[in-house]
Amino acid sequence: MSEINGQYIINGGVFQQLSGLHQWIVELEETIAQMKSIDISLQELLSIFASFAAGLQQGLAVIQDGNIVWANEAGCTMLGYKIEELINTSGILLAHPDYREKLMVRLSEIQAGDVRPTYDAWPFMTKNQEIRQIKSYANRIVYDGRPAILTILVDATEEQKLHDELTMQTRMLDSVSDSVFLHDMNGNIKYVNKAACESLGYRQDEITKMSVIDLNPEELKRRAQSRLKTISAEKGGRFKTVHVRKNGSRMQVDVKINVIIIGNREFVLGVVREIIPEGLQDI
Repeated sequence: MSEINGQYIINGGVFQQLSGLHQWIVELEETIAQMKSIDISLQELLSIFASFAAGLQQGLAVIQDGNIVWANEAGCTMLGYKIEELINTSGILLAHPDYREKLMVRLSEIQAGDVRPTYDAWPFMTKNQEIRQIKSYANRIVYDGRPAILTILVDATEEQKLHDELTMQTRMLDSVSDSVFLHDMNGNIKYVNKAACESLGYRQDEITKMSVIDLNPEELKRRAQSRLKTISAEKGGRFKTVHVRKNGSRMQVDVKINVIIIGNREFVLGVVREIIPEGLQDI
């Protein structure tokens, strides 16, 4: 998530779930068009749409001129309200006070058709005045004969907390002088700290495309592969080896590894320290 002009914008990759819902809406619109062709009444169409919406875990809301004119139960309970408490009330006032003006401008742009459908994230206030980070996909529609906005809502509060914790931990690891590696049980590198990049001469995006086997010279790669196969059973260890920098130079290193669990998967956390020959340590 990044902030542009004071507004949070979510990268498309994070919104796979919302993109799926967008496809669902497109398919529903096609279905409605077909039903109209066989003379199904508007009331019947609304009933079909409501039955779809009621089964969703994601929130849905229709906003017109800044006011909530329709919402499903999930969208209301996400913020601690009942449906009757939110209908015909201002959706803008649900946002954190610092973001209400920006949200009002954004909704006006979408309803007027001045911008394409957008993926955004906004801090909203629950009925109990707690802050919830809500991701949204907003698209211009016609409701009751007038322009309006259909918004899909996903509560991303816990995801944001995890992101903040990981950011803090990353900054802490970047302050460590030893190289820190995180790789999966196949050796694929998932994370390295700043010290590891500086020590090996790689950028982080380069080294996270590599395997720990790639860091070894050719004559030691078979031994590194054998060690990788036994890590899960041993749950850790300490050894000395040789790593090859990007420029081809070599360095002797002391490596300490531990197997950790992230989610339901095993990963290897390694701390690597260069072995500096005696006589050079104080130079």
